[in-house]
Amino acid sequence: MAHVGVATQLLWLMSQTWYLMRIALRMTFVLVNNLYVVPAHFVWLLCLQPVRMARPELFWELEGTMIKWMSAQIGWWGYSAGYKMYECGEDISHTYSDEAIVIVNHQSTADVATLMGALQHKGPVARRMMWIMDYILLYTNFGLCAWVHGDFFLQQGQEYREEMLKSLKDHLNTRYSSRNHQWIVLFPEGGFLRKRREKSQKYARKNNLPILQHVLLPRTGAMKTILDNVGPPLAHTNGSLQVLCNNGTAHHSNGRHVKWIVDITIAYAHGRPLDIQTLTSGWRPPYPTTLHYRHFPTSEVPRDETGLTKWLCERFAEKEELLSHFYSTGRFPAGTTRPGVTTTDEAVEITFCPWWMLSIHLFYLCSTALQWYTVSTILQLVL
Repeated sequence: MAHVGVATQLLWLMSQTWYLMRIALRMTFVLVNNLYVVPAHFVWLLCLQPVRMARPELFWELEGTMIKWMSAQIGWWGYSAGYKMYECGEDISHTYSDEAIVIVNHQSTADVATLMGALQHKGPVARRMMWIMDYILLYTNFGLCAWVHGDFFLQQGQEYREEMLKSLKDHLNTRYSSRNHQWIVLFPEGGFLRKRREKSQKYARKNNLPILQHVLLPRTGAMKTILDNVGPPLAHTNGSLQVLCNNGTAHHSNGRHVKWIVDITIAYAHGRPLDIQTLTSGWRPPYPTTLHYRHFPTSEVPRDETGLTKWLCERFAEKEELLSHFYSTGRFPAGTTRPGVTTTDEAVEITFCPWWMLSIHLFYLCSTALQWYTVSTILQLVL
């Protein structure tokens, strides 16, 4: 019996050692992954500056393709650790090539990585997305890539609200259209669920609004700014489309405008959100994440602040019901009551082609080797 006890302890020690080694190896890989991808990305953008001057539309197409490859690697971090992703709900494939606002519930730092992985196989979406994210992410290595791509960094706080909305308006009128972006990803709750739930519920009680447990009451400022500047036209003048901006002036959109609201609800198993540390280290046992899709034409969305606030709150109240059903049954409710909308009731796994992922890593590895060789050769000639 003593031998059995010793053998059991030895096996446990070996399993724990392998567990810690696996975490260390994964985190080392993620670190090295960043070191050979991000610098290579910027060097390629520097080399492509002549293309930007001569053919800006081609430059942003190439830049968007590399952003898609970078986001694929971030989405693959969790997938490779066994954190599988599934999707269900309405068929949104007809929106892939159109302009859209994507509204998503926000629970943790894993939400962005989850979306990056889930949107990889949706036509041109992954290379033409504009993210609206917290300004703190600007000071990360990927944040610098996102800044060049044309994403918008929002500083939280009531004291910054007017300044940020004005900056967003300017950003939409300059960088959004000029870089051929289509989908604008927005987290209307303004922060993580666990950090803001108590404050949101307190506000709801004070203003006789629904008390939400699984989502927060949404904020409408950013969404209204987007709709006012690149939303559906409100009037026609001399054959060109005219859109009312926040200050009541007209902005000509030359026919391009946001046509859809894509509503994505992220549900983590048992209501326990993953985070970026878990996706990179793989320390927690694998369990699935499920995304539920819905979509609405922007022509049906109210444009006045009161109407838009009510409409958006109704969508998040529906998210609350969806998540309550998911957490109690393990799946989203089946079917839809909306006519003409195709749905998928059974969750379908989102997969990554191993050969595709390998080719992306090889591209950046070879790029890094080539760039270092070129720099070292030039330095030798100079010195």
